[in-house]
Amino acid sequence: MAERLIEVFSGSDPEKDLKEMLEEKSIIDYWTVKTSEELWQTKILALAENSEKILDSLEQRFTQDESFRAILFQVEASLPRAQEEEKEEENQATEEENKPKKGIFKRISREELYHDISEMISNDAVDIAMIVLSAIVATIGLVRNSPAIIIGAMVIAPMLGPNVAQSFATTLGDFGLLAKSVRTNLIRIGLGFAFALVFGLLFRLDYTTNEITSRTVANLGDIVLAFASGTAAALSISSGVSTSLIGVMVAVSLMPPLAAAGLLLGSGNIDGFSGAILLFFVNIVCINLASIITFRLQGIEPRSWWEANKAGKAVRVTIIGWVVVLGLLALSLFLSEVL
Repeated sequence: MAERLIEVFSGSDPEKDLKEMLEEKSIIDYWTVKTSEELWQTKILALAENSEKILDSLEQRFTQDESFRAILFQVEASLPRAQEEEKEEENQATEEENKPKKGIFKRISREELYHDISEMISNDAVDIAMIVLSAIVATIGLVRNSPAIIIGAMVIAPMLGPNVAQSFATTLGDFGLLAKSVRTNLIRIGLGFAFALVFGLLFRLDYTTNEITSRTVANLGDIVLAFASGTAAALSISSGVSTSLIGVMVAVSLMPPLAAAGLLLGSGNIDGFSGAILLFFVNIVCINLASIITFRLQGIEPRSWWEANKAGKAVRVTIIGWVVVLGLLALSLFLSEVL
């Protein structure tokens, strides 16, 4: 079971609150040291799924304390190890006490999620370079009709992060984070599309390869795939198992249809461009919609009730908006097949 170490600095001794948490089995153990006349240092060991509850309690407890600071660390291992097998009654009682109050699955804390997701939407030189490189790899793979090269482009393309960040920001009602994630998404989409467009304008090659033409047609299966991938992405991030994101990046296609759209528009193939860009937006909408629903089912929401109300309204409006857009896209797919 994943554990977290919370290091707390405060102007008063939190031992009374920590004893209550220990009795409730919200924490595994704690250690408190008075470092000076006005500062206490406390280390708290807890399960990852309980860290949000602990951080919320500490923040509420030390709201007026200017010295308060909480730092969260991942724990690789701790001794003594927890007993894997216990008496049946004790095991059931412990599971009931440690069960998260909200969410369908165990997850990491809101603060840890915020930190991880914020890193996904930076616009530093490395991220810009990765977008350009993934566009180059995807373009070459499409032109050469090479699935292996295209899979490589999917893996290195940092396209999934901003879309999951948009959903997370909407779930929290954090419009600052939402604006940053939308801006990052537009920059990365613009760079990938622009490179493929210029390539299509400059080089008159064969743009009728199977890898390109297969991305000019979207159907119900693509909607189901993108929705499942968006759910998997949100679950992997919220549970702290970010390694599975590589599989999600390969499963849902973002950079390849975007690159195909740029190539086809640059070569003057408007019909092919329309199909590819439609597939791209179907994936974007499904990922965002699935992520928002998953984050809500995971019980992710702001700490204060008034922020939760604001976030709830934002989520409802956004879900309705995405459903409407998805309906229009599905209608476009249906009409394109009929006509």
